[in-house]
Amino acid sequence: MAQSVPAAEPAEKHERLAWRTWVPWTLVVIAAVIGLVSGLNVWVKRQALSSDNWANASSQLLENDKVRNALSIYLVNQVYQNVDVAKTLEQRLPPRAKGLAKPLAAGLQGTAVNAVDAVLARPRVQQLWKEANRRAHRLFMAVLNGKKGVLVQSGGNVVLDLRPILKQLGQQTGLGGRLEGRLPPDAGQIVIMKGNQLGTARSAVKVVRALSYFLFFLTIALYAAAIWIARARRRRILLGAGVSVLAVGLIVLVVRRFAGEYLVNALTTNTDDKHAVSASWAIGTQLLRNVGFNAVIYGVGIIFAAWIAGPSRAATWSRRSLAPTMRDHPAIIYGAVAVALFLVLLSGPTDAQRIFPLLILFAFAFVGTEVLRRQTLREFPA
Repeated sequence: MAQSVPAAEPAEKHERLAWRTWVPWTLVVIAAVIGLVSGLNVWVKRQALSSDNWANASSQLLENDKVRNALSIYLVNQVYQNVDVAKTLEQRLPPRAKGLAKPLAAGLQGTAVNAVDAVLARPRVQQLWKEANRRAHRLFMAVLNGKKGVLVQSGGNVVLDLRPILKQLGQQTGLGGRLEGRLPPDAGQIVIMKGNQLGTARSAVKVVRALSYFLFFLTIALYAAAIWIARARRRRILLGAGVSVLAVGLIVLVVRRFAGEYLVNALTTNTDDKHAVSASWAIGTQLLRNVGFNAVIYGVGIIFAAWIAGPSRAATWSRRSLAPTMRDHPAIIYGAVAVALFLVLLSGPTDAQRIFPLLILFAFAFVGTEVLRRQTLREFPA
């Protein structure tokens, strides 16, 4: 009598292996979402928590014509609010012309804006502006790091002190002595953050710092886990990972573009002010743009790696052509990969804080090259 085999066994085996199909793709999607959050977190950390990046961005702001014009208007308004320009002109005019003091003061306001704009374009004044922003940011970070007593002179607020620039303005307009004596203590001081907002800022900074590297490594770990679980479908999962990284980069660039437009329209309806706000947003989010561009470059690189290991005719021909070199002169292959990586590094947007992620990128590139070399040698032996 023949022994029967349970028919349910193949179905149970198929169910046990089915998770290897959907789990890797789920991990890729989760990694992409976390990668997007990680990219935004990296931008906030580099831009908001680095005094050097903050000072460099502020320097670029003053070099921009639209922003410089808006600042010129603010500084001239500060002078007119704290000094009676009409009275000053009246004291200098002859008796018959004293009645023209007020019209002249009003007419000179526009001329003063142009003069201040020219002064702000000078390297010395731009350096004062940069140092004022650096001092304000260092004060801000000192407060967030828990140092006490640093906000006594600023009334408990984090302020951007433009008084040195106002003094330069007074010297250029001939109001130096009068301006020096009549400026109130808070003239030219822009409040960046009030004292009652610092508690929330401290909590936010702690979260940003804690998530900075954790999210990055979690994203890498999820992609690695997805590729490891896939086994026979690893190349396909690698291709999906590359597409997801590319999509994250494009999303960051799109969000930067449309968020900037929304912010500009929400802050002001004046056309001239819109130009200044738009320029400020573009300069302040340069590092975010770099994050997006870098993600696009990494995604394209991963897609290329998945393609060249695939079954297409072009990929197979490439591996067959490279097989002798990979077998007899592997150093040439690794050298070519290193040169390609350095070219990407030199041509793409970068900054000093990308060194650690770049080391990880280089490590993955060389590991992937070795995997491809072994695959090629198995397919095309000597």
